[in-house]
Amino acid sequence: MKLFVDASTLISGLLHRGNERFLVDLGRYGTCDLVAIEYVRGEVEEFLRRPAVRLSDDERRRLMAIHDRSVFVSGDPPLDKIRDVRGRIRDEPDLPVLAGFEASGADYLVTGDRELRQATPKGITAGRALELLLGEFK
Repeated sequence: MKLFVDASTLISGLLHRGNERFLVDLGRYGTCDLVAIEYVRGEVEEFLRRPAVRLSDDERRRLMAIHDRSVFVSGDPPLDKIRDVRGRIRDEPDLPVLAGFEASGADYLVTGDRELRQATPKGITAGRALELLLGEFK
């Protein structure tokens, strides 16, 4: 299964235990294909650099290495594709995410953002992604 993951899902997966962490682990072990775009990777890295997150440079580099082993990152969608999704969601910073998902050919968009999930019939939570991947084994 190919899953497009947004920054909030990846950040939660890198910093906290729970469904998102399990999903990142499954991506790292090749149980599923996690995909994102450069824009999403940049959001993750920028968040991990924030002083309030309180990570050392070594910790941040280690988390980004886990990210890079777990997620295939492709280029950002062209501006015309981003313009095409305008009006479907209010949050302008999420436009590249929605356009990137649609260009990726992924089976689902995994996000905790309700508006982003509702913008596509393929929007799901990390918990739902685990149900689809693991079924009765979860």
